[in-house]
Amino acid sequence: MPDLMALETTHQTVTSDRTPERAFRTGLSADSWQLSWLPDRLLTFEQARNGVVLDEILSDPAPADPEQALELAELLADDLGLTLREVVVLLWDRLAAHEAGRDRSMSAL
Repeated sequence: MPDLMALETTHQTVTSDRTPERAFRTGLSADSWQLSWLPDRLLTFEQARNGVVLDEILSDPAPADPEQALELAELLADDLGLTLREVVVLLWDRLAAHEAGRDRSMSAL
């Protein structure tokens, strides 16, 4: 298993100390969750947690075992009904949007 940082799980959220992405309960039911980076899908708690773990894996610039990390990432992406390529694109788009927002706020100073 890749060296993952600690996840913090409450009855409302799943967060990571490695990535700003998170999972949160929608309130529609006890097992209705969303990922910040996949807002158009309702997920189970397990899928939402796995989505945060997936983001952690992809955020690690130097995994101890890159092949194992990619294999696990592919399994977790499949659990979400996505390919690993689709996940990478979604996360890249969020990162780019976040960076663009930060650049705009820095230029206003």
